[in-house]
Amino acid sequence: MGCTKLSMAVILAGTLFGAGQQKAGAPPPAIPTFSTEDLARTGIYYAGGKYVGEPGKEVMGGSAYVEVWVPRQIRHPYPIIHIHGAGQTATDWLQTPDGRPGWAYYFARQGYVQYMVDSPARGRSPYVPDHDGMLNIRTASNLEATFTASAKKGDFPRAHLHTQFPGSGLKGDPIFDAFAKTQVQFLGGGGPLSQDELSRDAFVALLDAIKTPVIILSHSQGGPVGWLMADARPAQVKGIVTIEPAAPQIKGVDTAKVAYNAGGGLTWGVTSSPIHYDPPISNPSELQVALEEKSDIPGDVVPCYMQKEPARKLVNLEKIPVVYLSAEGGYHRVFDHCLAKWLNQAGVKTQFVRMEDVGLHGNGHEVMLEKNSDEIARWIAGWMEKNIPQKEKPSMAMPPASIPTFSTENIARQSFLYAGGSYLGDPGKEIMGRAMYTEVWVPKQVRHPYPIVFFHGNGQTGAVWRQTPDGRPGWAYYLVDQGYTVYMVDYPARGRSPYVPGIDGKLSIRTALELEQIWTAPATSGGNFPRMKLYTQWPSDSPKKGMMGDPVFDNFVKGQMQFVANQAELAVPAGIALLDQIGSPVILITHSQGGAIGFNVADERPKLIAGMVAIEPGGPQIGNVDTPKVAYTRVNPDSWGLTPMPMKYDPPFQSPKDIKVHLVPSDRSGDEVGCYLQDDPVHKLAGFQNMHILSLSAEGTYHRVYDPCIPKWLNQAGAKDDFIRLEDVGIRGNMHEMFLDRNSQEVVKYIDGWLNKNVK
Repeated sequence: MGCTKLSMAVILAGTLFGAGQQKAGAPPPAIPTFSTEDLARTGIYYAGGKYVGEPGKEVMGGSAYVEVWVPRQIRHPYPIIHIHGAGQTATDWLQTPDGRPGWAYYFARQGYVQYMVDSPARGRSPYVPDHDGMLNIRTASNLEATFTASAKKGDFPRAHLHTQFPGSGLKGDPIFDAFAKTQVQFLGGGGPLSQDELSRDAFVALLDAIKTPVIILSHSQGGPVGWLMADARPAQVKGIVTIEPAAPQIKGVDTAKVAYNAGGGLTWGVTSSPIHYDPPISNPSELQVALEEKSDIPGDVVPCYMQKEPARKLVNLEKIPVVYLSAEGGYHRVFDHCLAKWLNQAGVKTQFVRMEDVGLHGNGHEVMLEKNSDEIARWIAGWMEKNIPQKEKPSMAMPPASIPTFSTENIARQSFLYAGGSYLGDPGKEIMGRAMYTEVWVPKQVRHPYPIVFFHGNGQTGAVWRQTPDGRPGWAYYLVDQGYTVYMVDYPARGRSPYVPGIDGKLSIRTALELEQIWTAPATSGGNFPRMKLYTQWPSDSPKKGMMGDPVFDNFVKGQMQFVANQAELAVPAGIALLDQIGSPVILITHSQGGAIGFNVADERPKLIAGMVAIEPGGPQIGNVDTPKVAYTRVNPDSWGLTPMPMKYDPPFQSPKDIKVHLVPSDRSGDEVGCYLQDDPVHKLAGFQNMHILSLSAEGTYHRVYDPCIPKWLNQAGAKDDFIRLEDVGIRGNMHEMFLDRNSQEVVKYIDGWLNKNVK
């Protein structure tokens, strides 16, 4: 009798943890995870970036989030920099939509150090609203026709040859839907710099940080960025592997008609941005080109625009070996050969590979996600071994100290998933949105029955739990070391979770000055709240500590993201979906905006909450507070006690106006307001009865003005909330972002101790 997929997954899970070994706390079989046995270290880095905007209103833009992997055995001297295509992020390299490990795992096994980027203004790299330009996102039907179900929906000549995308490739197929959740918004023009220019600047800064030579592995939109990087730092690029890079040159092509359009194309031949030719040109119109009378290769392809002889040379790329892969069943085949011919004519030694000619059949554009992805990675690895001389010692590939990485000794498995998600928009124009990117880390020894789910604050992503801005390991590493499985989310419409332009709401982003005044340097930058001079733990000794020009602050602000106003409406359903996917009780650790989201999620799934840690949760409840004056301004008519979203009380309330409250004076007046509590008889929070909650408030935070009130409300309504002012337990000098502070490890150790005593 054959095994079903589910039963086989259960068998594999049993094999992983051993007969009779505790399985509680590990991800269920429905959440696939992958062994990290070939990894020694991981880290994150923000490359490039600069302040934009008027004085006093500067925002950090143009930076690129980079995930760094160091293999257990470094066998190659040149790291790989992976550069993804349009509408995508570094998730392309991490895993496939049908739940297999991605190319990053394959190349780790081969011994390559790897850098995986999220292009500027995309993914975990901030987009600056009203500056960076317009945003687009692909519809499901466009994804089907172009990437996943070309044989059924495509209108280009070789579409019928596309057989390798897993599943049907159609909307409603779980594999397609998982793929659609990874497709994010991307720049559509209108900003001062194009995507290629933003990416060029950030990735050249990455090269400067790495310092040693690299191999570039680029895909689609990432192709021109690779040429520009090599043009800027030719001595530092040892080879380029490019998969169907953006093309064609000179004019665009209608792939259905196999004919040129009037406009479009790469005006500089291989890019749409300036690149060095010899003899030099200052304008692409100086390129002298002519169209071939007919193509010199068979098949449904266009003839090529080529330079008139004597051809100008791409002088900075001439010594770099290039391999150019073109898929058998992709729309790119119509014009791919032309860009390869242009490169060779311009002096760039480019091997053009029709993938079917080397036994790789049936692929479309997204080759790294398709059924034969490992075969393709194997072929690429073989090409690199043969064509990129590797004379230096492998140890030179180790990231420099300026790019911090941390041991994965206690991480056994990892992956990501997208929780929730739904199609939005008119029929035929549906777009996948409302999905929540979630990283999963599984410890070598799962010692706790309840995994930890992190909900971050406003303007941030799950990256805040991975690393501090001064380059120390974040709380996720500590808690994995203690034996907790950890889930780190990016809320819908933020980070690696898609934002749907025109549907998800207007985007905002905090200025550097706002961040200084509320979080990092309130006493020296014009902050205004009672306890701000007590903040001493910002992790920098710069003369500009916590302000623009402080390297630690500048690094911190590179990770501050754009956000929507209605975040809870998007995040709560996704949070519920995540708990349902995990399927067993969890510990929620929430921060700031995540507090209210966590309360609403817990209200909907109380049986899946073993306990909560609420770090300065969003507030205040019931009354709005003027923090400088330590005084209420008005009662909030929309509050359900903890959040603006409905919550389940017993007896129930029909609406917030039915919640009768009175003001109880503060027991620490001067720094803290009094708290609104319910009149008798008290309505209980139905799902929170005896729920163990730890609420933390820092010594030097603006939140202290009202932080005591949510715990009092919770306790009155039947929860068991321990409210801790950190200075009362000997943890002094912190601010709202305590997990990034100099003494962040002290804070997480306290949390761990509380969990061990109170959540069993």
